[in-house]
Amino acid sequence: MIREPGFITEQILALGSRSIRMYLIKGEFYALLGGGVPWIVDKLETQLEHFGIDRSRIRYLVISHAHHDHCGAVPYLLKRYPHIETVASDYGAQLLNKSKPVELIRSVNRKTLDGMGMPHHYKNISLDFEPIPISIRADDGDSLDLGNGIELLFYLTPGHSRCSLSSFIPALGALFPADALPFPEDGSDKLVVTANHDYDDYIHSLEKMLPLPVTMIGYEHGGMIVGEDAATMISRGLSATLQHRRRIRERFEELNDLELLVEEIAGKYLSLELFSSVSPDIMRAMMRRMVLSALKML
Repeated sequence: MIREPGFITEQILALGSRSIRMYLIKGEFYALLGGGVPWIVDKLETQLEHFGIDRSRIRYLVISHAHHDHCGAVPYLLKRYPHIETVASDYGAQLLNKSKPVELIRSVNRKTLDGMGMPHHYKNISLDFEPIPISIRADDGDSLDLGNGIELLFYLTPGHSRCSLSSFIPALGALFPADALPFPEDGSDKLVVTANHDYDDYIHSLEKMLPLPVTMIGYEHGGMIVGEDAATMISRGLSATLQHRRRIRERFEELNDLELLVEEIAGKYLSLELFSSVSPDIMRAMMRRMVLSALKML
């Protein structure tokens, strides 16, 4: 796992922080993968400057899904760099322009900035969340040619969220699944399953990605995995997902109490460093849906 920001290859630059990661993909033109959060905007701009990135060559920004920690910095970036075209799944585009999701993300971002004692603007540009116009609505198999042999292929990978979109670069064997693929726990070889929305969809998405010739995986939380670990991660993730669903079902039979099970699982996820910024209420809501899906109660 490569956790620090910096160039992974000549074409892939990891940006942001360990907990919130974005990637700059360099062809003749550039693409940003991941929409970040407003509280890393300062760090992001500093990194782009440090690595000598010509912002005028950033043509696309790919939003993996409409959760606050994967799209929160996009309104700022579009104001700062209005030439950038946004890419999302069709359902993601709908969510990012609906009043209820927009208000929820705005509220979470404001509370987080307040909790961190940070301003709600950066260099006179508001960090408030607002509806995001989507230039390109990507479907399975759609692609963007960045030039110099670098092409982004898109796959709809619902399960973590209904709107999840994963990106793959065939020339580099690089997969960017955001949260559509289980990721390694800190300090262990266990995988964290993120089937928050629908277990069956999550499994089908893993099966869809399984044939891809992957040599590196760029998560939007944690970092980037390269080499043999990356090549086996999708099959390992599929096994871990099936095992996790069995454990939920077995534990429900033991407890015979849905809310107690939700509280137990939410506590385990909240104990992980990468979820330290998630509020207990939001985590419980996510885990409740995950449990109901695993138990076929939705």
